[in-house]
Amino acid sequence: MPLARDSDLPMRRRGVVPVALFVGLLFAPLVSVAAPAPVTAPPIAPMPSASPTVGAGLAGAGPASSVSVDETAAPEVTPAKRTLGGWNELWSEVGKTSADLRIALAEIERAEAATRIAWGGALPTVNASATLTHIPGGGSGSASFQPANTNALQMQISAVQPLINLRAWHAIGTARELEDIAALSIHDVRRRLALGLAKAAVGIASAQRLAELNRIGLDAARDRLLLTRKRLAAGVGDARDLVRALQDVAAARAVIASADEQLVQAREALAQLLVIPGDLGLAQDEAALEKEIQTFCGGKAPSGAPRIDVVIAEKQIDIAKRNVDDIALKFVPTLTAQMSANASGLAFSGPFATGWSISGVLTIPLYDGGVRYGERRDREAQVEEAEARAVQTKVGALIEMSQARRAISVAEAAETSAREARDLAKEADRLARLAYAAGIGTNFDLIDAGRLLRQSETQLVLRELDTARARLSLPFVEGSCAGVTQ
Repeated sequence: MPLARDSDLPMRRRGVVPVALFVGLLFAPLVSVAAPAPVTAPPIAPMPSASPTVGAGLAGAGPASSVSVDETAAPEVTPAKRTLGGWNELWSEVGKTSADLRIALAEIERAEAATRIAWGGALPTVNASATLTHIPGGGSGSASFQPANTNALQMQISAVQPLINLRAWHAIGTARELEDIAALSIHDVRRRLALGLAKAAVGIASAQRLAELNRIGLDAARDRLLLTRKRLAAGVGDARDLVRALQDVAAARAVIASADEQLVQAREALAQLLVIPGDLGLAQDEAALEKEIQTFCGGKAPSGAPRIDVVIAEKQIDIAKRNVDDIALKFVPTLTAQMSANASGLAFSGPFATGWSISGVLTIPLYDGGVRYGERRDREAQVEEAEARAVQTKVGALIEMSQARRAISVAEAAETSAREARDLAKEADRLARLAYAAGIGTNFDLIDAGRLLRQSETQLVLRELDTARARLSLPFVEGSCAGVTQ
């Protein structure tokens, strides 16, 4: 096909234009084109400009300019009424004031007294009696016609010696077993007291550090407030920066009172443990306390040795079984020898008529209405209970010791993470301060970095508390501390 020449183009355009005009006239009645309305832009509020002075920066802030907080430094930590030097002084105080230890010592006395009582069933019994009878002259009543006053005296001495009494000798053995249990119990009481003292001492040291740390955080917040005011005085920032800095100071001060109360409660818990009114402080930190406790505990117990409470629980099984045997010995006959001597006559003048007798008494228990059978069933049930408690005590001790060993590694890992987070927060706070002082960073970054630093410092102190508590508790939980058995 030959190419179209330029002279042909006007003819083609003339053919297309009439067709377009025809189509437009045909659809014109169906389409109404409205004229576009003029667009009006909404009024734009002027952006707040940097104020040249602090007063100008607060002028548009409204009521916020009248808000104020306490910007003074926090008071010093209130000292305890009495402060103990360290663990040795703390432990020596236990023997003087602890109610649990006094009760345990009293239980030993009771066990020894019970043993002495049990011996009474096997040793002889000797009794003496004297009876003086006065009969007035002229008779006493209507049945006597004595011419003068008379005084009759009758004297008697008797002795009883058990010859065969298996139940009495069995009771002596049971009492000795109970005496051994009482002696072991005082060691277990000392172990639990030492565990409680260690936890209370660590709690005081950590609460003391936390209270001091909160005051350092408040001082840092006051420094940030001063830096914010300096920037506002230089014409950088607005009222919102000042409000955020004041909020930071208020938040830092808000935790001081509660932390101080926790410190007081920790001191009171130690005083309550020692049964001393008031509150007790401790002059050592966690590290010094741990060294002193390690010296106090000395060498560890042999590997695989059961804990004292487990030994006591197993001995309770033996006691329960001996109580069953005690009921069985009620069916065994007893043989007792009895001797008596007497003298009677006129008092102070005589003559006296004397006499004596020796007898042997064989007692055969035949039937008591079924009391012994009921007692035997009761004692057998007590054996089952003692065995169940022994298993429960043993399993509980094993789990407690296993948890105490794992708690050290878990607490150390948490402390490492908390220290890393604290170091990062400390560096972020330092960079935020430098940037804000140089006019680069914002007030929001400065306040947020300080808040995160306070939180990370608190978390680090708490994790250090967990680590110290786990380390100091382990020898007492395992029962391997030699100091509590001395």
